[in-house]
Amino acid sequence: MKYLYKGPSSGVTLRDGEAETEIMFHDGAEVDLPAKHEYTQTLLALGHLTVVIEKPAKASKTAAAAEGV
Repeated sequence: MKYLYKGPSSGVTLRDGEAETEIMFHDGAEVDLPAKHEYTQTLLALGHLTVVIEKPAKASKTAAAAEGV
């Protein structure tokens, strides 16, 4: 899930089973984090993350014409 990060620059290595993912945090940047991970939940509780609502892409005129719109 995508989040907007507000806070000091930092980094973390998240472990999911045997897989590890390194994530860098910069104030005002979007980050992609697993929604149910304990670290994500902690950053949300501290107010450092805001969920980014992704808007569906607008259909192009060509796609709309093909659909008969």
